[in-house]
Amino acid sequence: MNPLEDDLKQVRIELAAAELESQRLEAQIAALRAKEATLEGLIVKAPELNIQGMTKAEAIVAALAQSSEPMTLGQIADAVTAAGSILKPDGASVYLDGLLKMGKVVRVKRGLYRAA
Repeated sequence: MNPLEDDLKQVRIELAAAELESQRLEAQIAALRAKEATLEGLIVKAPELNIQGMTKAEAIVAALAQSSEPMTLGQIADAVTAAGSILKPDGASVYLDGLLKMGKVVRVKRGLYRAA
């Protein structure tokens, strides 16, 4: 093989790696933009949500009730946390199971919930 063909092969390998990295970064940027939009919306709504003295289950129902749109587990957790009670999406999931059974929350579709 001549040196130019070796160089071309190396450039193609590096280009393929760079394109994969670019795709990964684009996906990461899209996820961060979505999170940013969610948090911006919650900052505006957070003062309306007063969860002082509420259990986490009650805070979840309150967050869903004040939202004009169905919420994901992440959005629920972010809203409750922004209002002053730390809640992770996995924790919200545990509470939602009970709230669904009690009829206080409705699953709109997979991954989206609203107050009943």
